[in-house]
Amino acid sequence: MQSIGREVQVRMESLGLDAEELADKSFLELKDVQSIINGEKNVNEIDEFELSLICSVLHCKPEYFFDPSIREKDLLLSSMNRGNDDIKSKDAKIRIQDFINDFTFVSEVLAECD
Repeated sequence: MQSIGREVQVRMESLGLDAEELADKSFLELKDVQSIINGEKNVNEIDEFELSLICSVLHCKPEYFFDPSIREKDLLLSSMNRGNDDIKSKDAKIRIQDFINDFTFVSEVLAECD
């Protein structure tokens, strides 16, 4: 049984979120979020839509939780410990990462149109 609870917890901590905030922002029940974090719900039991809501709040793609190489490339995690991180700097990093993801998506769509 593969669990993504640890990775979800680390991501939440890096964004300064707790389980209650994640549940509130993702429109999921707190008990469902806690069961994922605690490893009580394995990957196969997590609804794809629920995972997409969690990823939206945590500013990542589902692959982030499964692939260590994707986590290594994550802007938020790779730039930690370079000075003092506060809410503003984390927010700026997340906005940059979201922009990069959106730009990559648009570039791929445009490349398919050619």
